[in-house]
Amino acid sequence: MAHPMGRSNAAKAVAAGTVVLLAATALSAGPASATPAPAADGSRPTQHVIMFDFDGFDPRFLDGRYADLAELPNLRALIAEGAYGVADGSYSSYSNSSRSTTATGTYADVHRNTGYYYNQETDRGVSQERYIEPGVETIAHSLKRQDRTAAYLQWYAVQNYGATYGDPAALYTQPGGKCETRADQAIALLRGEPVNSGGTMVDPAAIPDLITVYCDDVDGVLHDGGFAAPDLPATLARVDAQIGRVRDAAREAGILDRTTFLVTADHGAREWTVPLLPTVLDRLAETGLKVQVISSSGGVPDPTSEVVIVAAPRTADITLRGRADTPENARRIAGIIRGIPGIAAVRDKQDLRRLHASDKLGDLVVEPVEPYHLSTLTDGKLRGSHGGLAEAQVPMVLSGAGIRSVPLRNVGLVDVAATISALLGVQPPANSRGHAMRGAIERH
Repeated sequence: MAHPMGRSNAAKAVAAGTVVLLAATALSAGPASATPAPAADGSRPTQHVIMFDFDGFDPRFLDGRYADLAELPNLRALIAEGAYGVADGSYSSYSNSSRSTTATGTYADVHRNTGYYYNQETDRGVSQERYIEPGVETIAHSLKRQDRTAAYLQWYAVQNYGATYGDPAALYTQPGGKCETRADQAIALLRGEPVNSGGTMVDPAAIPDLITVYCDDVDGVLHDGGFAAPDLPATLARVDAQIGRVRDAAREAGILDRTTFLVTADHGAREWTVPLLPTVLDRLAETGLKVQVISSSGGVPDPTSEVVIVAAPRTADITLRGRADTPENARRIAGIIRGIPGIAAVRDKQDLRRLHASDKLGDLVVEPVEPYHLSTLTDGKLRGSHGGLAEAQVPMVLSGAGIRSVPLRNVGLVDVAATISALLGVQPPANSRGHAMRGAIERH
């Protein structure tokens, strides 16, 4: 399956950020089984999968411009022993929407989790939301349905979408703190110790088949200070250390030879300092239409506003209303904005459908080039953010039990749920469009 970001777009990302694309193919997932057993193609499921999902972990920390910021010995050890490549994320590359793609194996046109847009039904600006379309299964739903166990350590995409506080079969926890606190819980589970789940100490009967560890430390640093943030190298090193701690605990528990590690992220990042929104507004004023920028945190447009903009650093969602809501005006406005220096892309409805973006987005989505931004901030401070197509590239690492040492290619976040399912010998979520990364899975 070709991913909607397309290899041509990935190639552009390489040119812009020296991302290294490596290579194995993604094929369809294997048959269901209540217990691990060889699949029809000879691949043998492992007994446990541990996934680290590092928010904002740009693939250039491993290859390219920022690879010298931290050594990352634990992550690089996994790569040396397993499969690695740069994978496609989803569009828009905001955390909740991207992570919903990871959880469901579908794109935003199916799960409909959407970020930074104007919700016409509620007449409000929206930043990010916790939402998955009714009837769309997550990996938490499907594993539980097939009698497999899992613990989701602050991996919030599945909270109340298959996983809940206090459920030992599909356990959700939210310990807060830094990456160490989530790793601590993973280690406790590997040691057979109870963990705090919403105020209740829960003691699963056995080590869960799947453990997911979510860490947002890197993302927070990037948002505050970009890639030049002084504490970024130490944060990267600290997050990497948690892989080693959990791997050591799996070894002590006697399951390391039966455990697969998967490491990925939701998006990368780009830096921004130069405001471009004032120029966009000046040019749109020439149309004679009433243009209004509303807050993504519940902003309400004036009823007479004809062009409603939800502005974020890396995207601006534009909705046309009233007399502005015509194909001619959409083309006209897109043409005006495309002519502004510093604009990377203006994506219309056709573009958004091609990217499998959510139908909740407006008529146009605008992206600037680095270091321009479309937020309302004008202080010139260096920051990092995401949301555009350039940031929809993430590392993908598979290592450990059942994994061949090969490069990965043509893989994406949409393939994660199917890959975990194949490793555990069960069916992927019912709506999944993804494919198991079979090129990386050993056959016997």
